[in-house]
Amino acid sequence: MNQTPTRQQDNRPFVRSVFVLLRHWKFLLLAFFIAAVVTAVYSLTMPNWYKSSATFLPPQGQSSMFESLAGGLSTTLKSFGIGNLGGGSGGYSHIAILESRRIGEELVEEFDLMKVYDISDGSMENALRTLKNNSQFTYEQEGRVVISVWARDAQRAADIAAAYFHKLNEIATELNSIEARGNREFIELQYVSIRDSLAKLERQFADFQKRTNIIALEEQTKATISAAGELYAKLGAQKVYLGLLEQNLRADDPELLAQRSLVRELEKQIPGLGDNDLAGLLGDKDLDLPEEGLTYLRLYRDIEILSKLQGFLLPMYQQSIIEEHKTMHVLVPLDSPAPAERKDRPKRSVIVLAASFSVLAVAMFFVLLRERFRYYMQEYPDEWASVKRHLGFKRGVE
Repeated sequence: MNQTPTRQQDNRPFVRSVFVLLRHWKFLLLAFFIAAVVTAVYSLTMPNWYKSSATFLPPQGQSSMFESLAGGLSTTLKSFGIGNLGGGSGGYSHIAILESRRIGEELVEEFDLMKVYDISDGSMENALRTLKNNSQFTYEQEGRVVISVWARDAQRAADIAAAYFHKLNEIATELNSIEARGNREFIELQYVSIRDSLAKLERQFADFQKRTNIIALEEQTKATISAAGELYAKLGAQKVYLGLLEQNLRADDPELLAQRSLVRELEKQIPGLGDNDLAGLLGDKDLDLPEEGLTYLRLYRDIEILSKLQGFLLPMYQQSIIEEHKTMHVLVPLDSPAPAERKDRPKRSVIVLAASFSVLAVAMFFVLLRERFRYYMQEYPDEWASVKRHLGFKRGVE
């Protein structure tokens, strides 16, 4: 009969734990109060940190003159059952630039952050690490990029955030200029090569006409070759576009892979291309001509292709020269950083509550553990006596 309450309590450990905690409520309340007071005093000694943010929009992929010309190929190729071109992709990450060591070192020097962060050993690594811990760059779903900086001085936080934005703009402009120069050199090489080849073909064609007295073609044949020449020229422009992508994008970039696949598909589907000669272009019935007549057709076709391709490349070449020399500010500022009116951290109330409840939880665990320990000492006195002997206790525990 005397063991019934004990067994019932053993079967209800949660209820027993509640009563144990209620018996020690003074101790728990005291632990919570002391932790709150100590943490509050400590938090008051912590310096205030102010946050300042700059927000901007990355460029939205404005299409260049070349992309407009190349994109127009989709309309011309609809009759061949070939789909539209793929979309664009960025060449670099603005956040990666913001996190670069180059910007970090420039900011450390400009704002004397060695002194501001109390880097006594003069370690650039420690200064960069502290700057990184007090900076944050986020890309939001709306497309905005936010630069956030924390500092003990509100004005310094705003100045560093503004410096981040301006240095990012400088580096992005520099990268765009390098890219524009590379594009101009590539297009210039293609344009000069086509111009020289066209001049050579025109001389050959003139000599051929003088030698054979073949002056003109039928209007239907001329129109067919002219239309095909425009199509081939646009394919040539797509190849130039592919070359630009190959020198500006990674080998596994989706746009590059799509463009490469598109060029291969066009080469298969466009009639009369390459080794197919004139059969796919004019049909076998129109090729019952002497060898001189076929040579005339080939020369005329090649001149048409090169002249139209030159017409495509000339405005691209001119535009690439303009892009190389103009000053580009690629970032659109939305919100300029301003000194904060209120501190952002430390969150003293959060710190006090978190520390107080943490200490309370530890105190509750200690009370329950102590109660369980004493319970086992009373239930198993022989085992506890053996433990005391092995531990060398001189006195028992009541």
